Amino acid sequence: MTIELAGKVAAWVTIVLWSAGGMAARMLDTREDVANLSVDVKHHMLQTGHPVGLERLDTVLSEQHELRRDVIDQGKQLAAICQATGADCR
Repeated sequence: MTIELAGKVAAWVTIVLWSAGGMAARMLDTREDVANLSVDVKHHMLQTGHPVGLERLDTVLSEQHELRRDVIDQGKQLAAICQATGADCR
């Protein structure tokens, strides 16, 4: 083996080893990040929520129910008008 070839082989072996080591370190670091994230998500799911946010949600839901009732009433009124006039209301 010539000195030139030995230098090239040593360079490639060094590059491959550093790459493998870096990839292994990155994968281990990523695995720890995923484990930490899983713990954070579980902790977040167990929380009941901020009281102000829950009050706002209740307000939005009650307004949505009122709007739904209004739409149903308007639909019934429109159906009655269409039936009384014989109009084709589609």
